[in-house]
Amino acid sequence: MIKIVISDSGPLISLANANALDLLLNFEPDVEIIVTDIVYYETTSGRKDHKDAEKIAQFLSRYSGHITIQSTGYGQLLLDKIKSDPNYRLPPDAGEMSIMSLDINAGDPTIVLFEDKWFLDSRRLKPSSNIISTCAFVKVALVRNLISQKRYAEIIGSLKTLKRNLQEIQTDTEWENWLGNK
Repeated sequence: MIKIVISDSGPLISLANANALDLLLNFEPDVEIIVTDIVYYETTSGRKDHKDAEKIAQFLSRYSGHITIQSTGYGQLLLDKIKSDPNYRLPPDAGEMSIMSLDINAGDPTIVLFEDKWFLDSRRLKPSSNIISTCAFVKVALVRNLISQKRYAEIIGSLKTLKRNLQEIQTDTEWENWLGNK
């Protein structure tokens, strides 16, 4: 099975703010979408204060059969610490680090959706992993006619307003074949 892993909160936050979380549903049925446990926590724990956190929580709940929240060893250590100490603050790059304990055991082809430049260091992922930035992902959705030019412009405009990473980076294009067609 092919895995799309989201171990960086940036793509979920960006897509939520751009009202584009639905783009994650455009993959073929045999593609498993995984959100690591710590990214789930990072993106949904502030629901009272952040509209995007509520939007992400509702989306992940609604599509829980299609999107899996995957427990990781690193995430469980941090979440246990949070339970025992409510004042505990997550270390920098906690979501990004969660892929290290998840990806080690992944034997299937893996695509990592990211925004943080942390992922550009090839030593952090297994050699068979490919990375795709949020902007490259949205651009491919446009090229494959999954979204209109107008919607693409709205999404990119939203990302610019939020000052998100707008680099279009992908290490391989094979993943594009896993997107559905309109």
